[in-house]
Amino acid sequence: MIREADIQTTHIDGDRYHDRSIMQLETDHIWRKTWLLAALESDLRAPKSNVVFDIGHDSIIIARTADGFLSAYHNACTHRGTRLLAEGVGTAPLITCPYHAWCFNLDGSLRAAPDAKSFSGGLPPERLRLKPVKLESWKGFVFVNMDMGAATLSEFLGTLVDRVSPYNIADMALLEDQSVSVDCNWKAMIDNFSELYHVDHIHPQHKRFVDCPNATDELFENGHTGLYVPGFVTDSRYPVPDKPTDYQEMQLNTLGIDPSEFVGKVAEIPAAIIRAKREQSGKNGYDYSALSDEQLTTVFQFNLFPNIILSGSPEGLWMMRSRPHPDDPSKSLLDKWALQLNSDPLLGGQGDHKQTLHAASKKAAQENGRVLRDCFGYEAVLSGEKSMTETIDQDISLLARVQAGAQSSGFASAWLSNQEIRVAHFHDTLNMTYDAARNSEKE
Repeated sequence: MIREADIQTTHIDGDRYHDRSIMQLETDHIWRKTWLLAALESDLRAPKSNVVFDIGHDSIIIARTADGFLSAYHNACTHRGTRLLAEGVGTAPLITCPYHAWCFNLDGSLRAAPDAKSFSGGLPPERLRLKPVKLESWKGFVFVNMDMGAATLSEFLGTLVDRVSPYNIADMALLEDQSVSVDCNWKAMIDNFSELYHVDHIHPQHKRFVDCPNATDELFENGHTGLYVPGFVTDSRYPVPDKPTDYQEMQLNTLGIDPSEFVGKVAEIPAAIIRAKREQSGKNGYDYSALSDEQLTTVFQFNLFPNIILSGSPEGLWMMRSRPHPDDPSKSLLDKWALQLNSDPLLGGQGDHKQTLHAASKKAAQENGRVLRDCFGYEAVLSGEKSMTETIDQDISLLARVQAGAQSSGFASAWLSNQEIRVAHFHDTLNMTYDAARNSEKE
């Protein structure tokens, strides 16, 4: 664990958001050396399934072989470097280069090449297999690391593994898959989801269902952070309303509780929610036995360094992933998966009964039983054509202005409040990475 007193916050300058030399440093010393969340295990259950994950100029193929093993390797043909597969989810018995038809098995080994006898040096199998990438799974997510000498994923996550273990994330189903391009550096996106200081100003709806002033931060090794926000309550900075808010009514109705019982007793709602979940555990399709009372009503958020945000409740989760643009440090992508824990019929679950975060769309389009990925620009969010939920839309509406300000000669470095301690921890980890990289270049 990291103490707040250990946070240095020595320097968060504007250059890191737009300088191309820093972008290259991050490519070499972060993206190519860190564990990255690349795929959902649910997309790789069937033999011969594959997922292609792009990060900057690198692209990784993850495939399930016919005998059930997962393999990961660079998406670059060993003949002349052609990118083999396009980003996304697919199924194929083999991987064939679209340029010269070199053919690879799903474990990355070379299967065949046209006119093999024309290669005077032969086709040495170890030299020509696709370059391997480390792969591990955790909580239903597949992680990759391009550094074959890296520590294990569990070592990298550290204490965070214990914090997340009570939540049944691995059994959550994909509800929505979105990706938006934004005119800001990838770090500006992570900064935004690392503090609650902005919430009262640009997310006024939050005061109707969470108490951000009483949130708790937690700092972990390797740049990871945690956040725990009391839920099913109203903001403690404002008077307690006489009757449940619209959000609280929805939450109570989901559990079969009559909201009218809490007129004049809104402060008693969290305790009632805990009782209801305990009484219904194992009976209404959900098992809450691994969770504490506090976890039953708390909204959690875990930021995994460098670019992952896991935010949710026992019944649902948002996975948000900020990815750098391959060439422009002032642009990035935000991926969002909305996941839900469906009620289990073996535990008395009934049909479509759900207790989860809401997806932006009522029902996302599907193909072959899988939610389709929806890609769009942030202008579509600003115009109202697309939505990633009200809260995220509000964040996206400002990030281009954040980026513009970071590039101004009038901005020297950030001045953080105590409410932004997770931002400080994130940038302390970046600063250590930058310093180590620069020192290694001098040697």
